Amino acid sequence: MQTWKLTLAYDGRKLCGWQAQTGVRTVQVEVEAALSKLFGGEHIVLHGSGRTDSGVHALGQIGSFRAEKVREPEAVRMALNSLLPEDISCLGAEHAPPGFHARFSATGKTYRYLFDDSRARSPFWEGRACRLRKTPDWAAFDAALGCYLGTHDFSAFQGPPSGKPRSPIRTISTCERTVMAGPHGTVHAVTIEGPGFLRYQIRIMMGTALEVGLGKRELATIPELLARGPGGTREEAGRTAPPDGLYLVSVRY
Repeated sequence: MQTWKLTLAYDGRKLCGWQAQTGVRTVQVEVEAALSKLFGGEHIVLHGSGRTDSGVHALGQIGSFRAEKVREPEAVRMALNSLLPEDISCLGAEHAPPGFHARFSATGKTYRYLFDDSRARSPFWEGRACRLRKTPDWAAFDAALGCYLGTHDFSAFQGPPSGKPRSPIRTISTCERTVMAGPHGTVHAVTIEGPGFLRYQIRIMMGTALEVGLGKRELATIPELLARGPGGTREEAGRTAPPDGLYLVSVRY
């Protein structure tokens, strides 16, 4: 059996996330079906570095699987792209060590969240960035982002677990905003890095920081919630930002 590592990109607008579900399009379902054809009907189980949610995008998601049939990496990449739908692409395929696992071998991830602050609605960012109806105080927003840095208990910043409960203790090494020009105005990109994240964590972090920037929440509530640990509840944090603006940029091993 040969272990494989895939680097995948996808536009999440018409996908119901990564995880296989009955009757809907997901990344895992689409890629496994293509891999099964490519490897002569073998039953392929594709493991991802994480389960991106419905509507979330990826620039560098990692998948791993095992197969018996011997194939060349570049041939796999090219053939896979001929079989995949237009909103999913294989950027790279390579042989991996026998013990490699896309999720359990990962040591860190980089995500990016995009806010579209254009004066007029841009059709190019529909479903690809969070559209702002009102421009926030970006200095206050940045101050909120700074509160997330370090190791904290993010109990109040997680959604309902989709499987086995995970530790809410998480470390954020980078959480900063940069500004870039969009096709019809300004786009604000927040880069978030850490070893791993909880379900909906980044979207809740962004929604809460946005409330601070819009004057709907005091900055002090964020460190207070983080200090409360397991006593912090989801209802006390801000709204969950839409999936449109969230991108899995890369995974480290």
